[in-house]
Amino acid sequence: MARYHPEPAPNELAELIDKAVTAVSLPAALAILGVHRTTLMRWRTGKVRVPNAALALLRVWSESKLPGMGREWDGFRFDGNFLVSPAGVRYTPREMLAWHWKDQQLDHQRDRISQLEKIVHDQARRMQAMSCAANDIAHDPTRPPSRPRRAVR
Repeated sequence: MARYHPEPAPNELAELIDKAVTAVSLPAALAILGVHRTTLMRWRTGKVRVPNAALALLRVWSESKLPGMGREWDGFRFDGNFLVSPAGVRYTPREMLAWHWKDQQLDHQRDRISQLEKIVHDQARRMQAMSCAANDIAHDPTRPPSRPRRAVR
């Protein structure tokens, strides 16, 4: 599980702030953090200690991960209003809300395919039985062979 250390090294802190500002823009970062540009620069140089809440938010922006996300989330990231998978597939919140319904539809389709496969299997078995019965009649030694039909003119 990801842990947020309250006191990063000065060079790590500068990199963290730079990545976070790049992720959301400087004006947005200042507005959301509720600080002046001078305060952000003092944080960056290590002159002023960064409050834990602000540090956690900077890490979220920098790493594009929420606190507490385990290793199974490695490679996932947030990009604006999208959750981006390690494969680069972007999902909106609306699409994620529909996953439950898509799973139900997929389960229904699997059930229907199973039913249709059973019907096809049963029909194939019946046709095989009819074919065997027809062959048995055609090769019955007690029946005389059929005479060829003459064409009607």
